[in-house]
Amino acid sequence: VDLVCSFGVWNQSCAERGLVELCVRSSQGDPMANFENLPAKEGMVALDSYLLNSSYVDGVEPTKKDVAVVKQIPEASIEGYENIARWFKHILSFSQEERSHFPGDDAPAAAAKEEDGDDEFDADDLFGDDEDEDEEAYKLQQARAEAALKAKEERDAAKAASGKKKEEPKSQIIFDIKPWDDETNLDEMEKSVREIEIDGATWGAAKKVAIGYGIQKIQIICTILDNKVPSTEIIEERIVELEDYVQSVDVAAFNKL
Repeated sequence: VDLVCSFGVWNQSCAERGLVELCVRSSQGDPMANFENLPAKEGMVALDSYLLNSSYVDGVEPTKKDVAVVKQIPEASIEGYENIARWFKHILSFSQEERSHFPGDDAPAAAAKEEDGDDEFDADDLFGDDEDEDEEAYKLQQARAEAALKAKEERDAAKAASGKKKEEPKSQIIFDIKPWDDETNLDEMEKSVREIEIDGATWGAAKKVAIGYGIQKIQIICTILDNKVPSTEIIEERIVELEDYVQSVDVAAFNKL
């Protein structure tokens, strides 16, 4: 027998994701099943049963066949299928660049797309373009910040005209901080975030919010002095440096005070 991790052969990629649970399977592996009728119920039941004793749809490491099958399944359809959910999340944990270097042929994915045609979901949207999404999110965030700043300037002008003392401009940000997996210690993660010291930034209340599949994220408030902290990127970069705990960080809300 070969010792393999619960998502395939032990390798550096697994180590980076903290996947340390071991399982034992026959060194001969399982032949890839012919999964049809996905995402229909009978197809999902067959795939979930197959993945009970298999880490991947073919062999002991992720291949392009896994990507092809994932593209046939909308994420909303995996609820209630424990083995599919485990495998599905694992395949999506790889970046688009990493998936492009999986062994195997791209033909199955292309064939699946041609067969599906204009069905109820676009398989290519499942993986998407992370850079495009990041750029769109950044532009939206900047537009909101500019609109809030303009409104604040108008209020300041009105206060000055009425003889009121101008207050030091402040903003309140809510950050969404996501861990690597359900084994990440969220209390330690929050503690590490609060230990980040940035001139003009003050940490506020925090809470845990369920994401799904037993995983939670932390939402934490940060109040900043606008003249000392001109951009949220300064704070986001410091949070992402906590790589032992933090998978990603996003701005959930941004409000001028």
